[in-house]
Amino acid sequence: MSARKMAAAMRKLLVAVGAYVAVLVVAAIWRWHLWTYGADTGLFGQAIADAFHGMHDGPEVGSHYRFHWAPLLSVLWPFVVVTRSALVLQFAQAIVIGASAIPLYALARTYLDDRASFAIAGLMLLYPPLLAVAFTEFHEIAFYPLISLALFWAADRARWRTFAFLCVASALVREEACLVYIIVGATFVIFGMLRAREIPTVVPGARGLLVGSPLEPRRLVAAGLGLIVANSCALVFYYGYLAPLLGGWEPAGVFYAYPFASGPSATVIALITHPANFGAILTFGRLTYLLEAFLPLALLPFFSRWSLLALPGFIVVLLSSNAITWRMGSHYAAIWIPWLFIGVCSVLVRWHREGFERRMRVWPRVAATICVIVLIAFDPLHPAHYLRPGYPANADVRAALATIPPDAHVALHDEWFTHIAIDHPYATVFFCPYVDYLVYADDYPNDYFQQQVLPEVRAEIASGQAHELHRYGKVAVYERKPDPGAKYGRCMTARPPGFATLREFLKYDLSRE
Repeated sequence: MSARKMAAAMRKLLVAVGAYVAVLVVAAIWRWHLWTYGADTGLFGQAIADAFHGMHDGPEVGSHYRFHWAPLLSVLWPFVVVTRSALVLQFAQAIVIGASAIPLYALARTYLDDRASFAIAGLMLLYPPLLAVAFTEFHEIAFYPLISLALFWAADRARWRTFAFLCVASALVREEACLVYIIVGATFVIFGMLRAREIPTVVPGARGLLVGSPLEPRRLVAAGLGLIVANSCALVFYYGYLAPLLGGWEPAGVFYAYPFASGPSATVIALITHPANFGAILTFGRLTYLLEAFLPLALLPFFSRWSLLALPGFIVVLLSSNAITWRMGSHYAAIWIPWLFIGVCSVLVRWHREGFERRMRVWPRVAATICVIVLIAFDPLHPAHYLRPGYPANADVRAALATIPPDAHVALHDEWFTHIAIDHPYATVFFCPYVDYLVYADDYPNDYFQQQVLPEVRAEIASGQAHELHRYGKVAVYERKPDPGAKYGRCMTARPPGFATLREFLKYDLSRE
């Protein structure tokens, strides 16, 4: 391929990625205008603004490291500090997700022509689960598809300096990502060792991971070992030192809590030793999740062994006891998506080598058609919910929020929290015993708020613990005396498992002192 044609092909790809990002940025601006972003975007805004002082945020009442190993978030610190807005995180998420199509295209282009390579990259941009990851509230896992695909491309093309850089980045994304990268590294080691004595071929385009013949098998082994070591060190440091120092890894009791086990390792052991426990895992919701993952790709990943690299990610997601983890539309899908597309790419490369050109043309079109149908009929982005006004951010809301002192331990609705999070580092969405300000709307359309929070506010007003400072229509600002003995950091959620009411939780928190 001539340099001119290659440049033209890259321009076409960049236009497609640019259009993808532009649509998502416009949607993000509109969502910000409608105030439909929940607490996570604001939470990450607070954590990143505090990136070099412990990554603290209000809803997690302490360091974000109690929940996730995510040092890579620090690269976004300049953007958050300069803009003083969590909206910039939504822009960043759209960019890094959209950019993940570039290394996928580069990988495919090594083996296929521009049309087929562009079809694979375009399919990724159209894939509903990935679109949902880009559209939803910001999370650190947004970096994962780009790093994973670029890492595989670097290994495929023996770009070892690039691989080394990405190897370091891979160990800084998130703890479950480290587990997957360790398995990927082991795959590279085994593959390289099996091919170490292979006689190299000189046929152009005939070598690479996707055709079973790595360019530099021995260096692939070293690269795989490096990937294993980097991510293993990250896990040892996080689980062996940092998480215990901060009080333990919080998600263990939230996302892996079953009657037969608590925590990921205990859950796996219980399933292996007592297979009857699989009854709690084999649910209809998990089945539909898998259908939503594979059907938009016309089942192509099933035809490639490289797709097995997605299996660890699926296990992490599907073993969770929290249904939000395996609800399509959430960010957790990012952990398995890139490996499915490597599988898709591998299948098309094999068909090309076997001469099935018509099959190569038809199946990506079938997959793209299914993606469009899913986006129209079963859209995991849920635009009808997020792109229409919720509770109006009217003058009353803005006036009430303007009265909150910057250092207040203030509790307020999720969507309001995200808009003030960065300039109010102690703001939270949870009614905790230590909060000294509350900002709520009497008519806020949320069952938990109406049934639990609002009655508690009125009870505290009646007892004299809280009083109304300002009222703007239905929106009120309350000043509150923290519960005696309550300490910052002793509140995880407004209603943890096992507590039916907010009042029971508040009493429980005090009894711990």
